[in-house]
Amino acid sequence: MNRRTFLKGTAASVVVLATAGVSEALAQGELAQLVREGNAMRPWFAPLTARQAHVSELVAAGMTNTEIARHLGISVRTTDAHVMSIFNKLNVHRRKQLAEWVARSRPS
Repeated sequence: MNRRTFLKGTAASVVVLATAGVSEALAQGELAQLVREGNAMRPWFAPLTARQAHVSELVAAGMTNTEIARHLGISVRTTDAHVMSIFNKLNVHRRKQLAEWVARSRPS
């Protein structure tokens, strides 16, 4: 069984190109292992960017957009844009939902 892993940043995508013996590989659990390895390389904050993850942690800590802007040295409008992008990516509508997502997703 031929296999290739294409790395994209810190996340890995696994593509399995099979020419023969697919059922044997599946029975041996090799495909499941490849998926586990790929998922282990994904950052906890996927699908967010690192900056959005930082902003989401500050939101989860209870900071307002103005406080976040001061803390990061960016404008309030930029903070507003980050928060809205985070809400859209995660399909959440309230800061509390975002805080819950951060608590669930972040490694302890």
